[in-house]
Amino acid sequence: MQTVDTSLLFRYFVVAGLINTAVAVVLLLVRRRRSAPFLLLLALMMLVSFQALLNAFDHRAFFLAFPHLSRVSWLNLSLFGPLVYLLTRKMTGDGPRFYLRDAWHGIPFLVALGVLSPWFFQSADAKRQQLMDFEGLSKLDFGWMNQVNLCMISVYLLAAVYRMISWKRTLPADAPPQQALRLRWLQLFLTSLLVILGISALGFFGRKWDLPGITHFYHYNYAAIVVLVYWLTWKCQHMPELFTEEEKSEAKKYRKSGLAEPVLLFENLRRFMQENRPYLDPELTHTALADLLGVKRHHLSQVINAHSGGSYFDFVNGYRVEAVKRMLADPRNHHLSILGIAMECGFQNKATFNAAFRKMTGTTPSAWQKDWMEMRYEPMGAVDGTRRGS
Repeated sequence: MQTVDTSLLFRYFVVAGLINTAVAVVLLLVRRRRSAPFLLLLALMMLVSFQALLNAFDHRAFFLAFPHLSRVSWLNLSLFGPLVYLLTRKMTGDGPRFYLRDAWHGIPFLVALGVLSPWFFQSADAKRQQLMDFEGLSKLDFGWMNQVNLCMISVYLLAAVYRMISWKRTLPADAPPQQALRLRWLQLFLTSLLVILGISALGFFGRKWDLPGITHFYHYNYAAIVVLVYWLTWKCQHMPELFTEEEKSEAKKYRKSGLAEPVLLFENLRRFMQENRPYLDPELTHTALADLLGVKRHHLSQVINAHSGGSYFDFVNGYRVEAVKRMLADPRNHHLSILGIAMECGFQNKATFNAAFRKMTGTTPSAWQKDWMEMRYEPMGAVDGTRRGS
């Protein structure tokens, strides 16, 4: 019975992944807006696909045929960590453009290039002479330079995770859907990379110290990387809003909006909110409110941003918080729970309510109610500077 060559299947899989990635990158560059996060992601996809290819064909015949590709994988590793970190930064508030300070993260690549330049500048024949002892030369793959690369990637990945967590803490409970989506994507992306890094470290040191059972991890962890690249390609195609974001000032954003009387529209909006109380509907969306007013959605955004000083969510939740405060101040509602009152006033859950209430008032709902009750009864019960019942 003929056996299946798993290493050959692995090579076909990696080559197919590289071809698909290259085609996808070209199509995406043609079709999509070229923001910094988008370009960084495409660069990362090409880098890891090429790295997987070099790893899949890590044998003497390949490098004797293409000697100038030897040790390129060492250089590639110096780019991996910085690309992931910069991508995370650009997706967590650093803006859609590149800045001069981003160039500092190219230093590891320049240092690696300087260290490897004596090898790269050798002739093909000189490299082939040394590559004849392929097994002996391969031991250098697990030397100090790639150990430094592994540590550097770990530091960059941990820095990216820290950046994501810090950004998450700044997001309001009612963050726009695009930011919530981006956060979930980053969590999955960075978690996957940390798992792959752990497998790679096992394979690296398993191969270095010839540990039984895990020596082949060094090669086949790249199968997981190719799967990750396929996933990234799918996300780029179907959810481009994750990686593209225009950087516009409010004036530029609404310069061609065609809205003649924004002040009048805002006054109509305020009157409508007070008289009809649409904010009591927890399912009220930006588009639905615009439809109720009979205006275009972007016109509604314009007047809210320009005249309320906040986002749509801040504007609507401001009315909800005021409604909650009125109900909390009414003695007839003291038998109701605070969360029950919040739900009646249009909030969908406790977390969103607490975050909005604290943002609008600077305190918690229970503390606000307690302070209001004390202020209300203080004049009635105070005798000679003491409170009623004291």
